[in-house]
Amino acid sequence: MSDIYLRAMNIEDIYLTHKWHNDEDLYKTLVGPFRFVSTDAEKEWIKNKTTFSNQEINLMICLTETTDPIGLISVRDINWPSRIGHLTGIFIGEKKFRGHGFGTKALNLLIEHCFDDLGLNRIWAYILSENQASISMFKKCGFIVEGKLRQHAFKNGRFVDVIFVGLCADQYFEKSN
Repeated sequence: MSDIYLRAMNIEDIYLTHKWHNDEDLYKTLVGPFRFVSTDAEKEWIKNKTTFSNQEINLMICLTETTDPIGLISVRDINWPSRIGHLTGIFIGEKKFRGHGFGTKALNLLIEHCFDDLGLNRIWAYILSENQASISMFKKCGFIVEGKLRQHAFKNGRFVDVIFVGLCADQYFEKSN
């Protein structure tokens, strides 16, 4: 049994997601820019992300033992005719749980869901080129570095490269057999 599981994000998660979205240190490792988020803006965001959609999945990463959420993971821009999805977010929001392998476990659970349950053929993600821990995690989970977007993100007052990674279902099924 895994020490984490994924569940649908709920409106009640607003207090955690608001805290995480206002964590400037966390955003140093993410492609997106840091912005302070008001409680009202967070309410709108979480209301939108918890509404049923065929184009995205937003899940909380939870500890099995306590059921406490420690992060979130998302696949968005799901294109059903092409059966592809953009893994737009994965982070461990609770600082004390970072660096303990929970992100890798959550990514593996999401990969399994995308390919085994949803029948997607490909998932992909962007990663800051400086975020070696994240690049290693994706590679460990079977993703292949497919390219680099030069000076694609503005972080800490400068433009940085972004790595483009992808994983196809046939690679996943070959690895899991």
